[in-house]
Amino acid sequence: MTKELTSIAAFFVASTLITPSLGWSFSGTTNGLKNTIKRRSSTTTRRDFIIGKLFGSGIFMHALEAKPAFSANLPASNGADLSNTGTVEKLAPIVKFRTYLEECNSLILDASIKSSGTSSLSPALLKEVVSLLNHIPTEEKSFKKIFDEYSDKVSYKQKYMDQNAFLVYYTKGFDGPNRDSIESGEIPRQTLQYGARNECWNAFDDLITEAKFGIVDGSSTKSEILDLLNKAISSFDRYLSIAPQGDPDKARASLLGLQQ
Repeated sequence: MTKELTSIAAFFVASTLITPSLGWSFSGTTNGLKNTIKRRSSTTTRRDFIIGKLFGSGIFMHALEAKPAFSANLPASNGADLSNTGTVEKLAPIVKFRTYLEECNSLILDASIKSSGTSSLSPALLKEVVSLLNHIPTEEKSFKKIFDEYSDKVSYKQKYMDQNAFLVYYTKGFDGPNRDSIESGEIPRQTLQYGARNECWNAFDDLITEAKFGIVDGSSTKSEILDLLNKAISSFDRYLSIAPQGDPDKARASLLGLQQ
């Protein structure tokens, strides 16, 4: 029921922006419409205009009971500790994950040299690959938690836009007279990190699923696994490229220090 109410409210807003007469048909006669329009002050904001219509229609009160729309740019809570975001300490595990991918790549290439002419990968080799990949969280929530503990926190502006998604969308980010759209400006780094994080998970999940299937089925080829590996490495590289310059190198250095 709440989804239906939210859809009705959104439809009403869109309809009133495109064909005002449709929206006003809810609140009175043609004469009433004319009188109401005349009373509108030239300083009234578009946001007030829209909310006024929603209150007048009675739909707004029902829409308040519906769950707010959530943007795809905000990560769901996964228990990540956000007290040290943006630190080299929190970036180090992600850099370490990438080294496991590189080790898998080297393992397959070395095996290919020894068994030239063979396109398929043996179950024994794939077991070694999966053993390395298991150092990386294989459950989505745990995987993304590591990334979220490093990524920038969601800003107040992003939260506001998320909680008012339908209003921001239908007003094109209107934020008052003579003010830039609330959607203007550079894309937040958190948004870029969030997208890259999801790409990393999707690529990693495809890789380990194929490798595990190959152990049982025996049909995974060298090119298939290497393609998936390269895609995963590229995804991690994209995420790391968003970090402040020099931080990935510092993270690698910290990992080397721990190994010595």
